[in-house]
Amino acid sequence: MKNISLLIFIILLTNSCSFQTKEFTVIGKWKAIESSGLDVSKMFHIDIEDGEEITFEKGNIAIDHLKNKGTYEVFEDNLHIVFPKDEYYYIIHRHETDPEKMYLQPVDEYGQIMCDEGCSTLYKKIQ
Repeated sequence: MKNISLLIFIILLTNSCSFQTKEFTVIGKWKAIESSGLDVSKMFHIDIEDGEEITFEKGNIAIDHLKNKGTYEVFEDNLHIVFPKDEYYYIIHRHETDPEKMYLQPVDEYGQIMCDEGCSTLYKKIQ
């Protein structure tokens, strides 16, 4: 009986060690899938069909949907993206349950939220 219990324990331990939860990382190819915000006092969500894509590569390289290359920097929950003609600032809000989704909320260079009533875009990692 001890051997069977030990065998079951080892099998459970092996299975639980091989199960790894995914951790959030900005590196990858992301696609906009939803826009959300606050209209007066009511929250709204709008699905985005064929949303824009952005890729974040190792080495802090960013590539937008037009294949423009730029750089990005993540500091805590702040994202700064610089392309040759544009510069963007966001606050990253990680999805509560899915590390393959993130909300990007536009802010100015001082970290002030750009939308008076709040707005963000939900991105899903596609690669």
